[in-house]
Amino acid sequence: MSASYIPKDVYAICTFQTDSEPRQFIDTRSSPTVFYGQDMKRPLLTVADRNIRDKEFPCKNPKNAMWSFLCFGAGILVGLALLSNPVGWVIAIGIGVAAVSVAAGVYQSTKINHMCTGSLENGSWKIEHMTVRFDQKNAITQNSMLSCDAGGILTPIFSYAVAKKYAQQIDSNNSKEIGFNAFASFFGGAGLAIFAGEAFMAAGIGGLGKVALWMGGTMLAMNELTYQEREAIRNNSLEDNTHYQDMNEKVDENSRIPGYIKDPLNATPGDLASPDILELNEKGGLASRDGKTPIFFNGKWYVQDWQKNLIEIKQGTVLARDLSALDGVNSREVWKTPEGKAIVENIRNGKYSESLVQTAKDGLGRVRPRNLPNLARNLPALKLQNIKNIGKLGVKGGGFIGFFFPFIATGFSEDSRKALANAMAEDAGNGINVFANHG
Repeated sequence: MSASYIPKDVYAICTFQTDSEPRQFIDTRSSPTVFYGQDMKRPLLTVADRNIRDKEFPCKNPKNAMWSFLCFGAGILVGLALLSNPVGWVIAIGIGVAAVSVAAGVYQSTKINHMCTGSLENGSWKIEHMTVRFDQKNAITQNSMLSCDAGGILTPIFSYAVAKKYAQQIDSNNSKEIGFNAFASFFGGAGLAIFAGEAFMAAGIGGLGKVALWMGGTMLAMNELTYQEREAIRNNSLEDNTHYQDMNEKVDENSRIPGYIKDPLNATPGDLASPDILELNEKGGLASRDGKTPIFFNGKWYVQDWQKNLIEIKQGTVLARDLSALDGVNSREVWKTPEGKAIVENIRNGKYSESLVQTAKDGLGRVRPRNLPNLARNLPALKLQNIKNIGKLGVKGGGFIGFFFPFIATGFSEDSRKALANAMAEDAGNGINVFANHG
């Protein structure tokens, strides 16, 4: 298929850009001798010319890494806050990991607008003209694509309107992909803190080993599933678009090898499999209740822990208000007060959450009025633990939803590749007449 050669300043779009503005290609080889136009200011580009002018594209890779690390660190802190009676040094290690993650996110933020020059210089043009050379280098055409070392694919577009249209689509796709990855990273961090902390406190290193095995197995499964997803999308999309077929077969082939294996230094928390759906018993086993399984019983919602204790999802606001009437009352006199009698009757009738009133009962389960002042003192801690249980339930729910987000993010990533191919097809009718000066 015939295609125009590419002079300097033709527009460029990239599958990894995270803004909606096209850039322009420039020449980077020394002493060009072949130009478009008699003013000799626009060299025709070759495979040796690998850069854009003025302002670099803000790159998806470091922006995705930034939000993944920041959200992962925030998730760890939330997870630590939800741990039940954590060991001090477990908290210290968790805070340290969160701090490192946030620092990594800040570092990645400094790279967002400074990736193009080095990555393009280390990249390579694909589908260049195999027989025509300018200054002893193969010429590039409208069919050519520049594979960037950071993972993006750039292509020349003559029409600004076409370039702008598809740059906007790519920006939108990449922003959505980053958002889904950030969500998954947050719940991954929270889940890791909760389950790694609980597993270690329950079963030591063995518990952590089980969490690691679970996550490793899940990562292998996710990698294979997303590979198959990409394969299905590419085999069933834009079958009449030769640029898309060339991209899949000659520029950016699908691979089973995950990015965190190819380039470990650029791995992000988004590459980790979340352990949020784990269920741990008191020995760190992966079989029993983990404290976050919701159960509806007798008109109320409860969570069930690994000891099969039911804890009502209720914060005890009414109980706290009723107990405030006993402030300053001697424990031996509580049974004489109308407020004390009313609270005892309410407990017997099940008005308050069972998990909040256990300390008011004796070993036989009978309510003891003299225990009500102690109950008032213990109530804040009980309510806090109840809040943590609800928080853990939220983490598990969010983690379960986030489990599917890599598949959604992969879809947006593939949509950006299709947008680039559609831009090339729509721009195919544009081009130039060549003026060569070999003086």
